[in-house]
Amino acid sequence: MKLTDYRKYGNAAEQLSKAVLCGHISHAYIFESDNDVDKVGFAKAFASAILCRNAPGEGCGQCPACRKIAGDNHEDVYHIVPVEEKKGYPSVKDGPIEKLLKDLKTIPTAGDRNIAIIEGADTLTPKARGHILKTLEEPAPGTVIILLSENVYNLSPPINSRCVRYHLMNFADASDTEMDAFADEILRMTFGGAFFFDICRKLDGEIKGRPDAFTFLDAMENRIGYYLRRQTPEFQSARLAKGVRDAEKAKERLRRNINYKYAVRELILKLEENKW
Repeated sequence: MKLTDYRKYGNAAEQLSKAVLCGHISHAYIFESDNDVDKVGFAKAFASAILCRNAPGEGCGQCPACRKIAGDNHEDVYHIVPVEEKKGYPSVKDGPIEKLLKDLKTIPTAGDRNIAIIEGADTLTPKARGHILKTLEEPAPGTVIILLSENVYNLSPPINSRCVRYHLMNFADASDTEMDAFADEILRMTFGGAFFFDICRKLDGEIKGRPDAFTFLDAMENRIGYYLRRQTPEFQSARLAKGVRDAEKAKERLRRNINYKYAVRELILKLEENKW
């Protein structure tokens, strides 16, 4: 797909396209989003926008470079994914990162840039994070590293500070699921001045465990993003943006095994501080 096909995720596609056309390509990016956003597709489209000679800044989708990138077999585009262990969660291991960073030091084969796409960057092992940080501090000429993350709070501040960051949001104009509709109801109750006790009672009736809590927090971000995009006088953008960050922090607490009810209720309290 072309980079402009991803305008549904906000203004990141347009800004990145302009950066390519102006020759202002950074050596490192963070693309952060929920699970309902195709971060990998977006990253590949950005790589095509960089390497495509027929349609720079967008990618034509038809030339050999674009087809190879889409098929994960371009000589100069490296794709790292988390590895699942027998016990525990998938993570990006030291070995693949060490090999990647060696490859990035080589001269590009087909173009003038080496591009790395690292999925699950927030699952990098401590050693792998250290290797990445060193490369970000002293990148090889022409290197572009793209970190894909669900929550940048899991990345170290030094890594964050050395990357251009984009938060991708799925700005759906309708509630696609029952949880989206429920999140919309909770959002309106919260900002409408409903009693905290009544909101918690509704939450307890719908959210029965950690998986439900994660789904609810994703849905809350979707609804906040929907109202953020509309920019109507009823909703103040600055306060909505803070709500997105608060939801991200709530998900981070869940990942750290904090009680799911506590994480969700704390988000509600944070949102009540942002009433419009």
